[in-house]
Amino acid sequence: MRITLLLFSIPLFLTTAFLYFFIAWNLYYSFTDYSILKPAFDFVGFATYVQLFTDPLFQTALMKTILWIFVLVALGNAAGLVIASLIYNVENPRARNVLTAYFIYPLSLSLVATGIIWRWLLDNDRGIGNYLGAPLQGENAFWSISLVSVWVYAGLATLFYLAMFYNVDKSQLESAQVDGAGRVYTMLRVVIPQSKQGFIISTIFFTLFSIQMFDLPYAILFINPNVMTLVMYTFMKFTAFYLAVASATAVAIVALSAVIVIPYALIGLKRWIR
Repeated sequence: MRITLLLFSIPLFLTTAFLYFFIAWNLYYSFTDYSILKPAFDFVGFATYVQLFTDPLFQTALMKTILWIFVLVALGNAAGLVIASLIYNVENPRARNVLTAYFIYPLSLSLVATGIIWRWLLDNDRGIGNYLGAPLQGENAFWSISLVSVWVYAGLATLFYLAMFYNVDKSQLESAQVDGAGRVYTMLRVVIPQSKQGFIISTIFFTLFSIQMFDLPYAILFINPNVMTLVMYTFMKFTAFYLAVASATAVAIVALSAVIVIPYALIGLKRWIR
């Protein structure tokens, strides 16, 4: 038994070692000043990070990413909760399945394909953009694309909430019906309060999706300061062969993910267990 467990654990250990080796390698790069203009691995300490955090474009990308987190978490959870509540109260099982498939369909599409479709839809000349006040220009671009991301990922929150709804004790629902409670009251006072796990899980995923956001804004507007995220900033620096700055940005992304997600996940799991 132990030999079998060891054999099956070897791929895990190798993959983990491979992953952390390149994380450490990337961390080392971030403490150098390597670039196409200076192809030498000279150790400069935190000078690269000082250069990074004083870059106005990086500051913009950081603020856009954090704002994207708030938009996707707030609106994605709200949309998922409303959609899941509506589907849950549909009595016909076939209709529930059809509606569930309909709302999770955007998840099956590539973000690049989704971005191209919405670029056509929001185009000022060929789409509906002319009637919406140029949604892909200026500051409107960020809000338009962030709302598209809500459209894409709301179905995921819907699945999480539906899974929690279906696990609610049926005896409590029957008791509420016997007491004469309506559907809205039952949802607000019985079903939704017992579905906090859906909110915890969807928030973690939405936060990570926002921090890693690249495909969708890039497919719609390519590299654009109005929708610049941290990953897009990293890509821009990497393709320009400013590898030390790109490495420092990657470290900042990992740190941001850890600082936000890990404490929230631990607190959420503790409350879940209790």
